[in-house]
Amino acid sequence: MIGVSEDLHRENFRNEVISPSGPFRLLSMANEFEKAGVTSYAIDLYTKILDKYPDTFEAVASRLALFLIASRYESEGKKEPAISLIRKISKGKSHS
Repeated sequence: MIGVSEDLHRENFRNEVISPSGPFRLLSMANEFEKAGVTSYAIDLYTKILDKYPDTFEAVASRLALFLIASRYESEGKKEPAISLIRKISKGKSHS
């Protein structure tokens, strides 16, 4: 028998996944912005996922994406933006 709280949790999870601002949707949007070369918007969305949904698969994917962007910045000689992104990743990690 499913308890009421478990049933509500499942419903909230379903709403979160299909809602326009759920973590899956945000990750999809961030990926699209990154592919389109609008890296600053992608970074904002990845960071939002870390802040709002720290214990999700999307947060793990966002940390990886931010790390790869930071690595790219570092290889391009953009040290300050790279350090800033690593700090965002570390901050998001301490949430979990």
